[in-house]
Order: sequence, then structure tokens, then C-alpha cells
Amino acid sequence: MRRPAAILIPAAAALTCLSFSVSCRPKYRVPGWVMAAPADSLAAFSGEAGWMLTHKEVQAFISRDPAVERALDLFLQKAHINPRLETGRVTFHVIGMPQKGEDTLQKGLEHLLIQLNQFKDPAALVGALAESFPQEGSLRIQDRDWPLYVILDVEAGGTKAHIRAASDEKGQVWIGSLEALARLAAGKGLGAQPDAAAAAEWISPRAPFQGYLQPEALLSGLRKSLEGSIVKDLPQGVHALFWSITPAEEKDQPVRFELALAGTPEGINQVSPWLQRLVAAANAVQSAPGAAPELMQEKRRVSLRCALTAQQLKLVMEKLGQPGFTFTFPGGAAKA
Repeated sequence: MRRPAAILIPAAAALTCLSFSVSCRPKYRVPGWVMAAPADSLAAFSGEAGWMLTHKEVQAFISRDPAVERALDLFLQKAHINPRLETGRVTFHVIGMPQKGEDTLQKGLEHLLIQLNQFKDPAALVGALAESFPQEGSLRIQDRDWPLYVILDVEAGGTKAHIRAASDEKGQVWIGSLEALARLAAGKGLGAQPDAAAAAEWISPRAPFQGYLQPEALLSGLRKSLEGSIVKDLPQGVHALFWSITPAEEKDQPVRFELALAGTPEGINQVSPWLQRLVAAANAVQSAPGAAPELMQEKRRVSLRCALTAQQLKLVMEKLGQPGFTFTFPGGAAKA
């Protein structure tokens, strides 16, 4: 029986000898949520709506910011969204650099933007939004004026938060404070950044769970929250890190994990030892049978695709500084 995690180390060592020619293309092919994401998104976690809106661990994560939790619950209730029947995607973005004293991701939730798209009935979603919440002006996003709807106004500790929803006619919705939404409107999206687009192209756009890190920006402002993570050991010049998870059909089967990084040629050329450390950590926990991993490298990006057990996946996500959720689908068995 082969041990895929074990053979990753010698395979990763060969990365420096592996090269692929970069084909000329007008633009990178990236997941839809990435194209619309704000350019200064520090980190993002994106998943299927039915899972994201009902999972207890995700709900506990959201509840760290009561205003965000209350606004999202109010939106789902008044817009008549049944999370268990929904096929869309929900993405949480941490945006903007935290201020002095806000050096944890928990505090960073105050900089949260919630993105909802790819819902099964966009017209009904937009209609419910317009009927359930009063409109208050508009916001220019992606060179178009999006109506703004009042979700919630809250006051705590002398600070007021104005939570709004912005939506286009195609059913894409953003929920966040006016300040967070203003960041979304400030410029082009994350998909317009070459390194982010290059890395995003090398993860499956249909993977149920996807995420993003902006390593250098995170390290400059949130280093304390990344203690125990190997993200802090990435070489300089790695500007974008994307991951994806595709659960198996059966509970005890390995999941498909993808990791893609992009940045300067110098930074990418030094990623091999970092990949070896990540894989060695996973292999120390447990080895599992499966196909050999796939490794690709170009001048400005590198990717790793492999099969991981539930324990390996949990450890890898922790090493990446991501929430260690248990990937259990509503009404079903654990998938990862």
C-alpha cells in the first residue's frame, strides 16, 4: 500500500527541477467569489451555503462578533432563506489591517464582509431583500450602482455600527458595515491582482470549501494570531495562498486537498522546504493509502494536490492558521 503523504517529501524536493511553460492567456480562470472579492481581503473562508449557515462550529466563529451574527440571522430570516435547501456559496472576508491593539483574528471580525452568490434563485433573493429591508442610497461597485439596504444599526461602548446589504440584479449580496462596504467599492477586486488570480486558478472552482490568505499582509498586522502556524515561515515574496477541500463520498475516505501559492520568482523558488515541512507534519500524524500527489510549478506559482485523512486535514488547516472545522454536512455523515 502506498503512503502518499510520505512520498510528498521527496516529490516536493524535486520541485526546483520541475517547470512548466506559462501559456499566454488574456486572464486567469478563477472562482466567481474571488473575482468579486475586495482587493484588500486578508483572509477568506468560502463554502457551500447549506453547510456554512448551519454548521455549529462556523456559527460559534461568527458569534464572536454579536453584531455580525445578529445581522446575518436577521437577513436570512427576513429574506426567507432556508440554509438547508440553499445551493449558493457564502464567503467570509477579513478585510483591512486591524488597528493597534486589534492583533487577533477574533478582533479582526470587526472588519468582516459577508459575500453571498451563486444562489439557486437570484431573482427571488433580490426581491426578498427589497421587500424586507428599507433602501438607503446606493454604492458604486464594479462600475455599477448597487442599492444599499438597511439591515441593522447597533451601538456598543459608544461606537455605532451601521450594517448594510448591497446587491446587484444578479443576486450577488454583500453584508457588512458601511466602512467595510466602502472598502469593497474602493477599487478593483481580488481577481484583478495577478498573483491572487494565478494562485486561485490552480484550485478547483467547484470545490465545496475554499479559502485565501494574503501572507505578508497578515504577518505585518496579525503575527501573534499565527503562532503555531507555519505561514509565518513562508519565504518573502509569496503574496497569495489559496486552498480548497473536496470531501469524499464516504465518511472514512480521504479528502482531496489543494494548495496553491503565487508571488515573486525568488519567493516561489524557495517554497519547496516550506512544503516539505507541511507535508512532514501531516505524515507524522497518520499515513493513508491513495494516489500519489500532484505537484506543479511555474516561475511565479506552485501547487500541491493530495489526499488527506480527517486527522491530516485538521492538522494542515491548523498549520495554515485556518479554523479547524469538522467537515460534517447537515443531515449527513462527517465527510472529512
